[in-house]
Amino acid sequence: MAFERKNLQRVGPQNRGGPSIFTFVDTNSTLAEIDLTGFMNVAANVLKVGDWIMGRGSNGYGIFIVVSNTRDLTASPPIEGVVDLSNAVAVGTTDSD
Repeated sequence: MAFERKNLQRVGPQNRGGPSIFTFVDTNSTLAEIDLTGFMNVAANVLKVGDWIMGRGSNGYGIFIVVSNTRDLTASPPIEGVVDLSNAVAVGTTDSD
């Protein structure tokens, strides 16, 4: 499924010195599809390397980390960038009690 920017929300103010935290919900895409290189390119202007994304896909919940963003604002014209996320660390999938 195609990425929709409205589904990505920052939690709290941007942390300029460290990672920011985002939530993302796309119940039409699996966690594996969400972490594909380029899936979040539309958000390259807000995501930075090290940001955490708490996500929900069609097959569960996971945590992603932005591992690469090639956006270059110093280039003329600016280069849009390719965003790459880590593989999702699945959360909330088991309950042993």
